[in-house]
Amino acid sequence: MRQMITVIIPAYNSASRIKFTLESVINQDWPELEIILVDDASSDDTLKIADEVLSRSNRKFLIHKNINNMGVSFSRNTGLKLSHGEYVSFIDSDDLISKNFISRLYASIVKNHSQFSFCSISRRFTGDKPDIRESFNLPEISRGEDIIFKKTIPVFACLYDKNFLVNNNLYFHEGCTAGEDVEFQIKALCLAEKVSFVDKYLYFYVQHENMGSIRDNNTREKKLTRYEHNTEAQIRTADFLMTNAKIERVIFSAQKILRPQNLIRQFTIYAAKHDLTGYNSLRQDKGNVKILREALSFYVLRMKPEIFFKALTILFLPKVYYRMRESLQ
Repeated sequence: MRQMITVIIPAYNSASRIKFTLESVINQDWPELEIILVDDASSDDTLKIADEVLSRSNRKFLIHKNINNMGVSFSRNTGLKLSHGEYVSFIDSDDLISKNFISRLYASIVKNHSQFSFCSISRRFTGDKPDIRESFNLPEISRGEDIIFKKTIPVFACLYDKNFLVNNNLYFHEGCTAGEDVEFQIKALCLAEKVSFVDKYLYFYVQHENMGSIRDNNTREKKLTRYEHNTEAQIRTADFLMTNAKIERVIFSAQKILRPQNLIRQFTIYAAKHDLTGYNSLRQDKGNVKILREALSFYVLRMKPEIFFKALTILFLPKVYYRMRESLQ
C-alpha cells in the first residue's frame, strides 16, 4: 500500500488562479493523496471555486476556513496539524506542479532515506515571456547543513517527512509576513541528516500582477513592515543556527555574517522610522559595538563586503548612515 501524502495549500484572495493550482494537484499520478486547502478569510470567490473544483474530483480533501485573516504561516501550520499524510508538501495557491511532482520527490526520499526532498523550479509568467528555469545544481543527496549557505531552497518545491517536522517542532513563525519561509527552511536544513535533490523542473512558480509579494509591498508602510518581519526572521534564524548547528563553519557564518547583518538591518529600521533616539541607543550599546567591530574582519570583507562597509560607517560615521537610510524605499 502506498503512503498517504498531504498537499497543503494556504489561500487568500486567489480566485483568479486557484482553479489551475488545484487541478494541477488533483492530476498528480500519486494515488493516495489528501488535499487540504486553508482559506485565510478571503473576500473574493476563492472558497467557492475551490469547493467546486475539489468536489468534482475523486480526491480526498478538506477545506478549512480561518475566521479571521491570520497570515500564511498560521494557514500552513493549520494545514500541517490537520493533515493525515505521512508526508506533506506546501503548495502556493497561485502556482502549478507537474503531474509527477509528488511521485518523483517521494521516490527520492525513499531511495536516499532523506528527511525531505526538493526539485528545480521554473518561473512562469502570465504574459508572453518564456519560462525562466532555476536549477539548484546540487548533489542528489546532501547533509542539510552543507547547503544552508549555498542555495535558498524554496519551501513550496519540497516534500517533507511529517514526523521529521512534528518531532522537531518545525512550524512556521505565525504573524511573520516576510522571511518566514526561509527561516523555516534553514531550520529544517540545520536539523536534517539527509536531504535529496531531484534535478527536474517539477514546480512552476507563477508570476502575475496580483501575487502576494507584489500586493503586500505596494506602499512604503507595507515595505517597512515586511522589512521588519524579515529582519526578525533572520534574527531568529541566526540564534537557531548558533544553538543547533553542528558544523563549525555554519556556526561561524551565523556569528560573523548573519548576526552583524541583522544588527545593521535594525539600524536601518530606526533610520527609516526617523527614530534617532532609538538609533543612538542601539549604537551606544556595548554589545552591539562589539558585534559591529567583529564584522570589520577580512573574512567578512571577502564574503560580504557590504556588511563590512556598513558596519564601518555605523561605527565611525553614524550620522551619515542614518541619513542614507532615512529614505528607505
